[in-house]
Amino acid sequence: MRSFFPLLTLFTLFISPAFCQQEKQVSLYLKNGSVLRGKLLEDSARLSIQTYDKSVWVFEKTEVDSVIAGKVDNPNLTYKNKGFVHYTELGPLAMSNRASNGVTTSAFSFQTTNGYKFNQWIYTGIGVGADLYAVQTFVPVVLSLRGDFTNKGSKIPFYFLEGGYGFNATSNDVDSVRFGGGATFAAGIGLKILFSGNTGFTIGAGYRFQRSSVQQLGAEKLEDFNRLTLRAGFSF
Repeated sequence: MRSFFPLLTLFTLFISPAFCQQEKQVSLYLKNGSVLRGKLLEDSARLSIQTYDKSVWVFEKTEVDSVIAGKVDNPNLTYKNKGFVHYTELGPLAMSNRASNGVTTSAFSFQTTNGYKFNQWIYTGIGVGADLYAVQTFVPVVLSLRGDFTNKGSKIPFYFLEGGYGFNATSNDVDSVRFGGGATFAAGIGLKILFSGNTGFTIGAGYRFQRSSVQQLGAEKLEDFNRLTLRAGFSF
């Protein structure tokens, strides 16, 4: 058994370079002026390359001008530096928070935002959604500010800031109790994963605040909902 491990180690060291070579990403420049980018499959008497659409191209070395190694970006992905951008996201508002009747369960949030992206760092839009707490329901209308930390690759980390007013839409059957809305804001970070053009999935996490008022027997009481917001959705 002991003699097996040195042989396994030697075998691993032997196949690793070959495997790495097969996975090598390159830009292939042909003498006719064409350029192909993708995964290098063969580098011997002929060159074989697989592009992002899974097509395999084979060339004689006499047809090739040069081969430059390096990470190749997916040509099907297009980062949008400027223009209209849409977000739709939903997820839980997690954290225990005692309401007026002692309920301490978490909540659920849905929001859609439409706006304009001025550059990598600044996107502004108007968001409308629904926050479903245990005993109250809000319709937040917010001004959204977002920005990307990078404009390279298929995984784009971003920040978000939101502020506005949450209208109270709680259905109430008790005449002596009145629910009111209040200020709301949120802040956090997220990740956009592109899969086609500028369209991608989004995930994010941050903090969300919602203030409300409860009027009962002539007295008004303010309640603050503090939540960890977890979001998932898509954007384009």
